[in-house]
Amino acid sequence: MAEKRNTECGSSPRRRDVLKATAAAGTTGLVGVTGCLTNEGSDGDTVTVGWLYPHTGPYSGLAEYQEQGAKLAIEQLNDSDDIDIEIEGLHEDTQADPQTARQIARRYVENENVDVVCGTISSAAGSAVQSYTEQRNVPFFPDIAADEITMDSCTRNTFRYETRASQTATAAASWAVENFGTDIWVHNADYLWGNSVASAWKSQAKSANGNVNIEGETTSELGATDFSTYISQMSDSDADWVVTGLNGGDAVQFLKQANSHGLKDEMTIVSPVNSFQFIRRAAPEASVGTYSAVRYFEGYDSPENEEFVDLYTDRWDQPPDNFAHVSWTHMFMYAHAVDSVDSADPDDVIDELPSIDFTSPMGPTQFRDCDHQAVRPYNVGEIVEPDQHDWPSIDVMRTVSAEDTMLPCEETGCNF
Repeated sequence: MAEKRNTECGSSPRRRDVLKATAAAGTTGLVGVTGCLTNEGSDGDTVTVGWLYPHTGPYSGLAEYQEQGAKLAIEQLNDSDDIDIEIEGLHEDTQADPQTARQIARRYVENENVDVVCGTISSAAGSAVQSYTEQRNVPFFPDIAADEITMDSCTRNTFRYETRASQTATAAASWAVENFGTDIWVHNADYLWGNSVASAWKSQAKSANGNVNIEGETTSELGATDFSTYISQMSDSDADWVVTGLNGGDAVQFLKQANSHGLKDEMTIVSPVNSFQFIRRAAPEASVGTYSAVRYFEGYDSPENEEFVDLYTDRWDQPPDNFAHVSWTHMFMYAHAVDSVDSADPDDVIDELPSIDFTSPMGPTQFRDCDHQAVRPYNVGEIVEPDQHDWPSIDVMRTVSAEDTMLPCEETGCNF
């Protein structure tokens, strides 16, 4: 399978009018371009996907899974008798840097003639890529969770299967208040996603119980390594529990230091992401006994997940994590849309994507028309001692229906 292609700039004939007779209903007539300045989509039956990964920086531990999930999906789709397209993938490191991510996305589109851009993980990098792909009307699938991407900053070309921070908070904050108390400490990394977490959890906790009191709020730089000062402040407070908007290496360092300082003995630690396999493996002892929203769990009980885990493990000699699951699902939903309309033209694909019903490893999902955020069920659980693997497992304690995790469309601030 080819990993990269170079395509000369030039126009390609539009097939939109011919395909309308067989395309799915519900199109909106959005017009745009992709590839070179005059190109309107892939020629023939090949589509090119430009993937962006943060292999350098605080999210490097997550990027490996993300890339493996994307490559597995591409291999499966190219071998499938059900999807009649050939997919070529480009894969590069953004260093979790917004400028670098935008530069690579631009090169992908203008020099490599990609039909779709995916990935990033870093919300700041994802936001930079989103603004560029909007200008070029290239479909964009971000693996990020900052609220703004499908709320105030939503764009018609952006489709997100990854849950946004407010979905996580809707599913988990009220449960945490009910089970752990009303006095809360909030700590987050000071960037787009971390700030989204802090805002969403405070809002949802207060909505759940009018007696909620925010005992303290602290922020650290993205990539911080010393959390001792913040941990001391938490320990000296009257907070019942702390919610942390930390991910990747930041989350691992915080958990290890919180464990060594005895913070778990004084208050409950809750996170949107402690369920990530990377975090459970990198901080096994420290993560046990903490609580987390569960975007994905390799032990989740569904036939689709069992098949996904088997395929992934056979290919990569390890089970998947959340970002493998997200990138894999993004690829399949995009490919089904392209196959459905028999076109990689952005008009056709963007129109078609909200019509795609897909059962992912974590359950049925679909992109909403109003904001292109995926509607999907959500779970909350405790990190517990190892069961099937050598790293901690998850005891799923609550499942929230897809509809109950979503803001009404009129409250998102999204206006295409």
